[in-house]
Amino acid sequence: MWNVVSSVLSFCFQPARNLFLEQTKYILKLEDHLEALEEVSLSLTAVKDDLQNQIEMEERKGLRVLKEFNDWLSKVEAIQPKVTKLLEDSTAEIDRLSMCGYCSSNLFLTYCYGKDVFATLERVKSIMSSKPSGDVARMGPPPGIVKINTQPTVGLEKMLDATWSRLMDKEVGILGLYGMGGIGKTTLLKQINDKFLEKKNEFGVVIFVVVSQNLQVEKIQKEIGKRLGLCDEEWEKKDQNEKATCIKDVLTSKRFVMLLDDIWEKVKLEEIGIPFPSRENGSKVVFTTRSQKVSGRMGTDDLEVKQLDPENSWELFRQKVRANTLERDPKILELAKQICEKCQGLPLALNVIGETMACKTSVPEWQDAIDILNTNATSFPEVKDEILKVLKLSYDDLKDDTVQQCFQYWALIPEDEQVGKNTLVHHWISEGIINGGGDRERDINHGHSIIGILVSACLLMPDDTFPLEAVTMHDVIRQMALWAASNFGEEEEKVIAKTGAGLQQMPEVRNWNAVRRMSLAKNKIQNISISPVCPNLTTLLLYENNLVNISGEFFLSMPKLVILDLSDNKKLTKLPEEVSNLVSLRHLDLLRTSLENLPVGLEKLIQLRYFDLSGVQTLESISVISSLVNIEMLFLHEAFFLSLELIEDIKLLRNLKGLGVTINNMVVLERLLSIPKLASCILYITLEGIVAKDGPLQFEAAMASLNSIVIRESSISDIVEHTRYGCRSTSAISFQNLSLVSFSGVSGIQDLSWLIFAPNLTIVFVDGPSPELQEIVSSEKVSGVLHKGSSIVPFRKLHTISIVNLEELKSIYSKLLELPSLKYMKIQNCPKLKKFPISTKVLDFIQRVDIFADEELWEKLEDGTTED
Repeated sequence: MWNVVSSVLSFCFQPARNLFLEQTKYILKLEDHLEALEEVSLSLTAVKDDLQNQIEMEERKGLRVLKEFNDWLSKVEAIQPKVTKLLEDSTAEIDRLSMCGYCSSNLFLTYCYGKDVFATLERVKSIMSSKPSGDVARMGPPPGIVKINTQPTVGLEKMLDATWSRLMDKEVGILGLYGMGGIGKTTLLKQINDKFLEKKNEFGVVIFVVVSQNLQVEKIQKEIGKRLGLCDEEWEKKDQNEKATCIKDVLTSKRFVMLLDDIWEKVKLEEIGIPFPSRENGSKVVFTTRSQKVSGRMGTDDLEVKQLDPENSWELFRQKVRANTLERDPKILELAKQICEKCQGLPLALNVIGETMACKTSVPEWQDAIDILNTNATSFPEVKDEILKVLKLSYDDLKDDTVQQCFQYWALIPEDEQVGKNTLVHHWISEGIINGGGDRERDINHGHSIIGILVSACLLMPDDTFPLEAVTMHDVIRQMALWAASNFGEEEEKVIAKTGAGLQQMPEVRNWNAVRRMSLAKNKIQNISISPVCPNLTTLLLYENNLVNISGEFFLSMPKLVILDLSDNKKLTKLPEEVSNLVSLRHLDLLRTSLENLPVGLEKLIQLRYFDLSGVQTLESISVISSLVNIEMLFLHEAFFLSLELIEDIKLLRNLKGLGVTINNMVVLERLLSIPKLASCILYITLEGIVAKDGPLQFEAAMASLNSIVIRESSISDIVEHTRYGCRSTSAISFQNLSLVSFSGVSGIQDLSWLIFAPNLTIVFVDGPSPELQEIVSSEKVSGVLHKGSSIVPFRKLHTISIVNLEELKSIYSKLLELPSLKYMKIQNCPKLKKFPISTKVLDFIQRVDIFADEELWEKLEDGTTED
């Protein structure tokens, strides 16, 4: 009987029991379900990412993605947030379970959560299994724009805004973005591509094409053809002209945007089939290039992409290194900022070096990195492979061997140094890199042309903070120059450049025979007592050290040395007689040393072409100069006073092309200016204690060459004849090369109107007392020159002006001055000067100009009332 009852009860309660077991699995197997959900969601994400990458590749080919694949991705994207939320809550839900997982502090909530987990797991499995198979995309109408997913950037926001604003100008059809390699041009262009998503209803198609070196028109046409849906079997049979016609036919009917990345030479749009953008068709072409010359040849508006500022540089570097590394030790943070500074705002360097340093967790590792970057950055494989090889493309593009050698020479220059263009060119000439057959003027012109090429290639940078014409080089580019000079690491000691390294003695060199050039500038070396055998050394730069003594043995075995620079060693009082062994020497720079005598043996250096003794005020005699008959450039200014006897010695220098002198005697000045050959060679002249009240100084013979005039404690009436101011044509009397004028304590002169004849003037210093000086430029005098329609724009290159202690000065000039290049202005203690004729254009950019002025004049400058 019991067995029957038991069977009946078992039959009656079986469904309830099954339901109970089915529902308890949501609790009992919760952890297993969560583990399975996490595993399958990772797989789903991987499959989704692979599909998205495949889709992006197909879209770049101009293909259209099939709807079922987009639908499947939508399902994945819809379920992923729920999976993420369930997994995020898992820790709290597991903690709710107790008694080894068989009981919960809130059974109902755990049940609901577990049921949701199980249902989601099943849904994810279902989505995974339902992924479509087969071809992802097929040929179809091309999309108007394909989004390029770029990583978040740092510091390009302002540049993007400026570029977008310029590009959206209706007058701009073609816009070039130029800048050095690794500066962020491609990233900027990709951001512009994506920004056109905001304008997708205004433009029919936006096409991004990578051009690169070795321009291939058909390759570009193929990329454009894919995006326009033109590539089929018939397309492959067409020649270049036929393809250009097809592309033109399609683009002519659209308002298009063409983004051309990384061009190295002029791209002829018509050869490709790209219609020329105009205000009428509203289309745009934007390109990136490393060459300002290429940008110019495209006949475009252009913008330079510059380095990041210090704040954004640090933010980018900090992101790459990661906070947990930087926070390990305050010293690491300090060293990290030093390394960041060495990258000088170059995003490529900040990214690569930042990522390289992310795993360096100790102070010694960071200190070692700085030492390596200072001495041999190519020891970092990442620096050589990911930075220098990228920048080397610009070097290779120079093509001309002479230009490449000139670039390599910069490896000797200390980092961050501004170098005058003429100084650099004279070094190239002395080294024989530039050789125009002995015509120095021609060589100088060629050197300036090479500087222009290097600036255009963004390998040199014009230094607009320096008042004279100067250039500088980004430190990462300098590392590339050093790498190139060492035959790309094959000959490490070919060029030794240990500048600004704090050296107190000559460095160890394994093989002096291998050394071709050496620069130890800006160190702390006091004594040189070694006797190296240097059969191939051609350049030795030792300027700005603490040299006191150089032993004669040092110069015994340098038969090929052509450049020796000992300038700015202010404690150096003598040179050894053995300097006469430098029989090949062509360039000797002793500027601002304290030499008391020149070695007698110096007269044997008959190959000497460039000799700088400027600022050497301790010399007793330089009679040896008469023996150096081949000298072309001789600088004696700011040293000792020129004498009649010395003029006769200088007359013997038959090849003289440039001269610098200081004169304190009117008879000597007149004699010098009376010798046309010498007068035409004067580049730098300092007059001290000169009295010439009877008439203007007769500088006509020297006008074409003069680079700087310094006059102090003298009495003169003018620089040029009064009749000259009435000339209609000024080309014959202009001081074409004059860049610096300094007057201090000059009496007798009423104005400096002659300054308008110096179109390239960059620096003007005027310091009193000058009791007769009432005007800088006299309107009455210059009316015949600055007439309506005159080509002369006064002071257009003026960078620095200082006017102080002129108690009688009443006027600068009666009309407005544009002063577009002004960077520094000082006007103080000029009580009768009530206004400064500064243009409102300058006032608009006043934050860029350092101005020091008397309070009353400053207030007028601020409110603009000085221009009435």
